[in-house]
Amino acid sequence: MKIALTFDIERDNPNFLDSYFGVKVGLQKIRRILENYNIKGTFFCTGNVVEHLPEDIRVLEKEGHEIACHGLNHERLVQLTFNKCQEIISQNKKLLEDTCQNSKIVGFRAPYLRAPRYLFKILENLGFEYDSSIKSSKSLKAYQTRQNKIQEFHPSEFSAFFRLPLSYSLLRKKIFKKELVILYFHPWEAINMKNLAFTQSNLFNFVKYFQFRPDRWINTGNCFTARFISFIKESISKKAKFMTLNQLYCEKY
Repeated sequence: MKIALTFDIERDNPNFLDSYFGVKVGLQKIRRILENYNIKGTFFCTGNVVEHLPEDIRVLEKEGHEIACHGLNHERLVQLTFNKCQEIISQNKKLLEDTCQNSKIVGFRAPYLRAPRYLFKILENLGFEYDSSIKSSKSLKAYQTRQNKIQEFHPSEFSAFFRLPLSYSLLRKKIFKKELVILYFHPWEAINMKNLAFTQSNLFNFVKYFQFRPDRWINTGNCFTARFISFIKESISKKAKFMTLNQLYCEKY
């Protein structure tokens, strides 16, 4: 079987927090884990992270990971016009190309996995080769153009399943029955988001964060990294092959 480990590099919990501790601290933990097991991942980066922490993105490139696009500021692209959406993705791509000059930026993932119907047309216009935003093959026809130049890699599972109680063991059984699995994670999952939330001064956001979105903080930090390492070890024991999405694309074409 083949496994692609993908990571959405963005602010800490967009729409809840406006900090970058996940990139500053959590991303370094993830990098070390991948280095220990000689695994290359695909990192979908927002433009604001590239602007705030360009060296962190350059380090990923130097270590041989794939760099891809994830919007400018984690916008909801489905709420934008065609022209505005294309402008944002174009700016995101240029920021990454200017920062990671040894990388060809060919992949895109829509924030929140919410892609507008015209996304593939925009990606074709901007020279992308693949997308990883659409959750199921059933929905794919609504996005495809006649030329169908954009390859879609469906995100297989939500990263929260690695952290929610009892779901991890069930998820593992499901994953190892597939020929290809594309998992996605966030650097903020590798830090204790519960502790970070206690530092927030906005009471409304704090209550919303804890009462309505436990998936944003439960089992983050050491619990997440322990499960992540356990999953990698089990995957290796089952002879799984780890690949970037660009490697999968090149293998297909």
